[in-house]
Amino acid sequence: MRPPGSNSEIPIWNTCNTNWRKTVLTPRLIRNAIVAATAMAFLAFVPFSPAQDKAADAKTSAKPTPRSLDGHPDLTGFWAQAVAGIPGYGKEPVGEAGNLTRTADGSVLFLYGGAEAQNPLPGATPRVAPARSEPSYKPEYAAKVKDILATVYGSSTALDPIMDCKPLGVPRTGVGVEEHLQIIQHPNIVALLWENDPGPIYRVVYTDGRQHPKDLDTSYMGHSIGHWEGETLVVDVVGLNDETWIGGGTQGPRGANIHSDKEHVVERWTRTGDDLTYEATVEDPVMFTKPWVITPQHTHLAAAGDYIQPEMCVPNDKKHLIQPSETDQFLCTFCQKDPDAVYGKGASKN
Repeated sequence: MRPPGSNSEIPIWNTCNTNWRKTVLTPRLIRNAIVAATAMAFLAFVPFSPAQDKAADAKTSAKPTPRSLDGHPDLTGFWAQAVAGIPGYGKEPVGEAGNLTRTADGSVLFLYGGAEAQNPLPGATPRVAPARSEPSYKPEYAAKVKDILATVYGSSTALDPIMDCKPLGVPRTGVGVEEHLQIIQHPNIVALLWENDPGPIYRVVYTDGRQHPKDLDTSYMGHSIGHWEGETLVVDVVGLNDETWIGGGTQGPRGANIHSDKEHVVERWTRTGDDLTYEATVEDPVMFTKPWVITPQHTHLAAAGDYIQPEMCVPNDKKHLIQPSETDQFLCTFCQKDPDAVYGKGASKN
């Protein structure tokens, strides 16, 4: 993996994803020339307001929607809306992103965790992620979900299948904030290629009129058939095994994790200009009391010249993961709970 036109690779430790993989510094991570070791001091940020989010969405959706030869919206493209915690993919000026700010001396500070790191400038309002719907579990399974949540520290738990490099499954892949997705559309199939969920993951949606196989074996990503309803590609997904989660971590609501192998998902993919909307309804007659309608997700085309850069997932020892306890409860991401003890007395006031 290397920047376009370059033969150089700059290895770093990427702790953004829960697989703690070794990766390389790519154009995404060096955009705006803000990558420097001192940026990891997590000193400051200027919050990215919901109004700015909406303005960016309006700008991308206002463009004409490309169409394929059969007249349907063309979903083809590389889709990415955020990289390394930069919520606008580096398209917004410095000072408007949730984790970029310029100080009086002209330095650019990069807060890796973004506004969600809960480490704002004094008086600043942290960016709060919008509320997301959660599935309604039957009592016996709700108890299991509660037990799982008790092991979650921040967004991580050793129980998450992603820690064993298992694919995220459906609908956890989706087009969330950190999802980087290549779509290739053909009249008979639509290929969905995720960059790192974890590791390179793909699905093929058959749009040639076929039905699901009657003797289908279950798998991580299931079997997908689709058809067009106006401007929207509607995808029916079955044959999903029970080894994935439907949410959790940074890829979905905390209270959405386990499911049975009877899971059935109906997705709706809609392109408007350079904006892509993902909707899904999840049914699980074994675990759910009713169908779960996920909160719609949005993404947009990546920056010009960017492209999918698959990253392999390597499972590491999970013993390093922290579990909540009476003396250690999660407070914030990428910050020091007691800076005075780490950096010296008075550091918490700086």
